[in-house]
Amino acid sequence: MSEKMKKGPTGRYALLQAGYFMDCLVITNFAALFLAGRNFTTGQIGMVTSLSALISCVLSQILGTMADRSDRVPLKYYLIVIMSVCVASFVGLAFLPHTMLPTMMFYITAFSLQAAVSPLITSLCLQFTNNGYDINFGFARSIGSLGYSLMALVMGNVTEMFGSEVIIPVFIAIYAVLIVFLIFFPVPLKQEHMHIRAGNALIEEKPSTMKEFVHRYHRFLVLNGSFILFWFMNNLLGTYMIYFVKDLGGTTSDVGTTLFVMAFSEIPAVMFGSNIMGRIGAPAMLRIAMIGGVLKAVLFFIAPNITFWIWLNVTHILMSGFYQVSAVYYVYSIVGKKDIVKGQSLMGIATAGICPMLANLIGGWMIEAIPLKMILLIGIIIQSVAMLICWIATDKNRFVSDYQGSFDAL
Repeated sequence: MSEKMKKGPTGRYALLQAGYFMDCLVITNFAALFLAGRNFTTGQIGMVTSLSALISCVLSQILGTMADRSDRVPLKYYLIVIMSVCVASFVGLAFLPHTMLPTMMFYITAFSLQAAVSPLITSLCLQFTNNGYDINFGFARSIGSLGYSLMALVMGNVTEMFGSEVIIPVFIAIYAVLIVFLIFFPVPLKQEHMHIRAGNALIEEKPSTMKEFVHRYHRFLVLNGSFILFWFMNNLLGTYMIYFVKDLGGTTSDVGTTLFVMAFSEIPAVMFGSNIMGRIGAPAMLRIAMIGGVLKAVLFFIAPNITFWIWLNVTHILMSGFYQVSAVYYVYSIVGKKDIVKGQSLMGIATAGICPMLANLIGGWMIEAIPLKMILLIGIIIQSVAMLICWIATDKNRFVSDYQGSFDAL
């Protein structure tokens, strides 16, 4: 087995992805509905969700650094602790008074920790890969999308029948199951250490400090800038979808259907993304994803009715489907092996921290201040800028002084 990859827990990792994305949908995409049900204004909803995203930035960096530097504690135990705190927060939401202060306190705690989980789950896969295990990330991520899409369909109908408070027991139940699941989740047999050779001596290579990381990976930083813009409208619509759907004559059930079509459409691209990437390369896949983002933004703007609004989300196969696979591997290729977890953590900060913080805060203000159609027009401009920056960041003739990884051929 020393020459070959060991069989990794792809099936169990896929179930972990599914459970995580199911609860991600519950706490993020139904946040506006839940908080509005507790008499929060649009501006207050934006404040809660943006503050949660800001806190998740700090938590992601702390957790990423701890995971980078800890050889003793497997990543699964970090996940168990985080999920347990999320469950405790939602128990607080259920039993404490439904007033503004306790609702804000517990929702922000769970929301921010939920966002911090994402890069750790990605790093969990890389931890197995770095220790010689074969895990099909594309398949596992597609199962995550499947869980998300089916949950969207269910929650759209369930919240319409039972009201927004139903998200509390649903969230608790899913994470309680995942905690038990993680307790029995396997750990790599050995922890790989990275070394560099100095003469005849081997010296352990340590992860970069934040200052070293920023000075070394310029391409990565520019790429992260494009990712923030790329997901801005997706986050805004994810939180405030109900307002746009109702403007077209839709209902809460239509929100669920929209999210179902969006998530389900990306599954083929995610599942077969590795094969596609092997043919056209990760940079090309990222560029296609950016084009898909612009196309989707244009279709949102011209949507004449709720039916068109729902079905235009099949374009998510290009936007998110191609991105989910190529972004992970491309970041792997431009960041040194010793900095993989930090790189994934910082990408998580950009896409699950800074981006939703800006989208929710600015989006809440825009919904109160300008017409919804104008917001969608601004979305086209933002997606176009994101595409241009990404094309610059993936140009091989730029940032030549940066680290050149083993996936540059991609």
